Amino acid sequence: MSLSSHLADKHSHLRKFLSDELPDVPALRAAYRQARPTAPVILPHQTDGTRPAWHTIGAAIDHRLRLSLQATVLRNRSVGHGIQLAGRHSPTLYNTGTALLDELQHQATTHQLDDRTQPVHRTQQTEDHLARLCYAAALFEEVYRSGRIWPSTPLAHNPDSLTLQKLLNAVPDTAAIDLVLLTTRADTGLAEIRRRTQPAGIVLAPTFTGSTDVDGADADWIAKDLLIDVKATKDPDALPAATVYQLVGYLLLDYRDNYRINEAGWYHARTGTLVSWPLNTFLTLLNARRPLPQLRGLTRSLLTSSGTPPEATETS
Repeated sequence: MSLSSHLADKHSHLRKFLSDELPDVPALRAAYRQARPTAPVILPHQTDGTRPAWHTIGAAIDHRLRLSLQATVLRNRSVGHGIQLAGRHSPTLYNTGTALLDELQHQATTHQLDDRTQPVHRTQQTEDHLARLCYAAALFEEVYRSGRIWPSTPLAHNPDSLTLQKLLNAVPDTAAIDLVLLTTRADTGLAEIRRRTQPAGIVLAPTFTGSTDVDGADADWIAKDLLIDVKATKDPDALPAATVYQLVGYLLLDYRDNYRINEAGWYHARTGTLVSWPLNTFLTLLNARRPLPQLRGLTRSLLTSSGTPPEATETS
């Protein structure tokens, strides 16, 4: 069962555990809203009345922003796994997905996207191409996350004849435009992160010791000792409990403190704002009942004992 599935189910053992041990989501939400700098929200401009593909765009901007931190295209994470799954449906989809990753890496290397002396946003032509590549990558990621190819996506339309160029042409223009604007916003939004880190200090899509206990959960990125979850929601102040506990979940899955995370927060791509706290402050805001090492130990016991609540594990 995935981390997001655990958290979406308010009756799951993990969600109940987090609600009991870190109950004050409203306090953290209030602190987030107070700390988030005021900035206009970039929204997709839909001219045909259709609903924006929020999840796809959100995943796509995450992929684009990662390249501005470290110009490395990971092949053994969600997109690569999605390509593998899609390939079982059609070998052509596997070939197209592989070509997609090759082209994305070529663009990242050619344009040195993680060069801190250059802005995140490059030329309009380059960014349009990157936006379409990242959107296409997000489509393959959705195959991995959902375990299926959604009929409404280009991957389901004549998959045996789908070339990379056809796939990129199928990306909605409104989505590409939106992604380019969000990338522009990152010039200021990620300026401090890029200033204080080098590419070697970035961990993209980190997995944790406990990731295998929740179907291979991976976070967005860690910059030195800062864990960041990227959001592209239309309401920048929305911070549902599931979103809060997702970030908490990553912290707790690092059972052995391998990443030495000292700070955690969110980057909101539509406003270009980053809010984070030292872990002690973060956990205090949530009114944590126990110190982080103990919370990690209890999480491990919970997830490796077939759903037995932590209290039962401790007293058995």
